[in-house]
Amino acid sequence: VSCAELILDSHGDLVTINRNHGENQTGMVAWKMTIKTPEYVEGRDLIVIANDITFLIGSFGPEEDLLFKSASEMARQLGIPRIYISANSGARIGLAEEVKHLYKIAWEDSKQPEKGFKYIYLTPADFKKLSASNSLRAVLIEDEGESRYKITDVIGKEDGLGVENLRGSGMIAGESSLAYDEIVTISLVTCRAVGIGSYLVRLSQRIVQVENSSIILTGASALNKVLGRQVYTSNNQLGGIQIMHNNGVSHATSQDDFEGVLTILKWLSYIPKARNEQIPITPSVDLIDRDIDFFPSKDPYDPRHMLNGRVDSDQAEWISGFFDKDSFMEIMKPWAQTVVCGRAKLGGIPLGVIAVETRTVDVEIPADPGNPDSEAKLISQAGQVWFPDSAKYK
Repeated sequence: VSCAELILDSHGDLVTINRNHGENQTGMVAWKMTIKTPEYVEGRDLIVIANDITFLIGSFGPEEDLLFKSASEMARQLGIPRIYISANSGARIGLAEEVKHLYKIAWEDSKQPEKGFKYIYLTPADFKKLSASNSLRAVLIEDEGESRYKITDVIGKEDGLGVENLRGSGMIAGESSLAYDEIVTISLVTCRAVGIGSYLVRLSQRIVQVENSSIILTGASALNKVLGRQVYTSNNQLGGIQIMHNNGVSHATSQDDFEGVLTILKWLSYIPKARNEQIPITPSVDLIDRDIDFFPSKDPYDPRHMLNGRVDSDQAEWISGFFDKDSFMEIMKPWAQTVVCGRAKLGGIPLGVIAVETRTVDVEIPADPGNPDSEAKLISQAGQVWFPDSAKYK
């Protein structure tokens, strides 16, 4: 693997830099990587974009959004895959720290703060301290026998505290939509993806979700406050793998980050190194003119045995399937279970796979914690019948 880190220079242009880890000044990092694989021993190029969750808990601000957009545009220009590593807390909600420590509150009743407040204000001395920074707007009033500067707008002396972050979120969501149509886009969710982070993940063609990570729009604690009661105990209840993988949002899961990266590399082994290039054909472990040992029975059987082969339980011998040994890679296994889809290789040639499940399957619909009347359900779906989720999956 060889890689060059990408940053934006003072003119907003994407350039490479050589620096130590942790020297980034924003919560987004990006690289152009060249990796040598069995399919491309000379190397294939990738653009990798990742949140730095150690920087302002991985939030998206204007600088983060611009770097993400520029790196994604480079991937589209070069026609190479874009890999996004998601570990974030959504769009940044900033605080003007210089105002935070000085403002005062005019209560409706100072002895009963629960009745609310009339306005927030600064003393003339504190307003003078902040007037040069243009971090707020205020009007001079007389109240309770003293002069006060009633705050009407908090702007902040630093950029990236307010709605400009949401504008940037819309920008990179649009860029990801363009990338979806033009290049290969894959996301790895490690830790969590929140708000715009979850949208970026969902706008990828393939998603790997690490166990104990979550894909959510809003956290459990915030929803509990809105609902006025303790409904959700964790973010996993909202967007863990038991939700997102079973609902067909995540295409694959992994026990840890390392396994997630291996999954991405395996997916890449089926696709060309760049747009409009030929698919990678590698020498097959199986002979092209071999016999297929697996023979479908009259009784319902596992179609994966037909696709990938299996070990004979009696003689412990390998019974070959239709595709090259161990080349079948299924996606979205718990979703739309009456159809089996994925990628495989035949004579070293990558192919897409769609097969019909011949057996009856049980679909578990979990109870909704937010609805006290909701109950978990177990529904049987007949084999060889495609349901609405099966048709969408295809």
